[in-house]
Amino acid sequence: MITFKIGILGAGHISEKIAETIEKLEGFEVLAVAARDAERAAAFAEKFGIQKSYGSYDELLADPDIELVYVGTINTTHAELAKKCIEAGKPALVEKPFTCNVKTAEEVITLARQKGVFIGEAMWTKYHPMMYTVLDVIAKKLIGEVRYIEAHIGYNLIKRERVVKPELGGSALLDIGIYPIDAVMMFMNATPLSLNSNCMKLETGADAIGTVLMNFSGGRVASVYFTSVADMNNTCIIYGTKGRIEIDNINCPEKAEVFDNNNNRIAQMNPNDRYINGYEYQFIEARNAIIIGKPETPQHTHGEIMSFLNLADMMRVSWNTILPIEGEPTPEDIKERNERIAEILRQRHEAELAKKAAEADAE
Repeated sequence: MITFKIGILGAGHISEKIAETIEKLEGFEVLAVAARDAERAAAFAEKFGIQKSYGSYDELLADPDIELVYVGTINTTHAELAKKCIEAGKPALVEKPFTCNVKTAEEVITLARQKGVFIGEAMWTKYHPMMYTVLDVIAKKLIGEVRYIEAHIGYNLIKRERVVKPELGGSALLDIGIYPIDAVMMFMNATPLSLNSNCMKLETGADAIGTVLMNFSGGRVASVYFTSVADMNNTCIIYGTKGRIEIDNINCPEKAEVFDNNNNRIAQMNPNDRYINGYEYQFIEARNAIIIGKPETPQHTHGEIMSFLNLADMMRVSWNTILPIEGEPTPEDIKERNERIAEILRQRHEAELAKKAAEADAE
């Protein structure tokens, strides 16, 4: 079998998870790893049986055999390295968050589309089969119409510099809050019309605890809680007019149960027998998109990447948790964006009313 060859940028914890996954994934191979420290890259390569190691990212990007690059470095380097991948003509999956803000994400996506190079976010939950099983339950109306979603996530990450130091992109919202917020939008199949949020900050200035209340069309509501200072059960419950769906772990679902309004369990879903750990699916879909020349995957589009970062920008401006990095938003930026969005929504509403009026006249 022809193997699809992966190059990994970064030799940290998440890159180890990816290397472990690819080792077990048929049709894929981690061919090379790069780190700023050549010895660290060599040790990583030896640990996972990787053929090549490089002491610079540029060396890996110059390797003609690499077919997809995984960017597993700290948050503040994502935009820069994504651009390097694109300029080198290398398709890339960038670990979440794709970048730290809308401005830099827009720059990366625009460059990728100009150059005709695939770029995606390694947001593994957006590719997880269990998430699509839940979506199928929602589509079949087994719980009726979805009215409310609550989701929680929490890990004790207080000693992780990448989470607590703003200069490293430290932010509980960007690091783990992204999971329940993105899942809510996935299950609602929409971005919120409005939201209210609050946060608690660490002494470093990084957000550590956040609550988010989101309002969607049709009176639908969702609430999210996330924290980087305590371990939580990470559950998600989707309430409908005829029942509810309980997901055991919104970060990595391994069980979803469906209950009717009488609290009777009417269905249970678990991963299939070929399941490795959940990280594999983003690589399979990235390969599929690259082979047919697509700039993104249908499971997690550029528009969806931008939707979350737009919400994150809005929340972080209101919390005054602006990072000391390029592209961070200002209150004026948020006001301008909201005005643009409001105008787009107004135009869509008028178009819908005009369509309904035309249909009524035709009858």
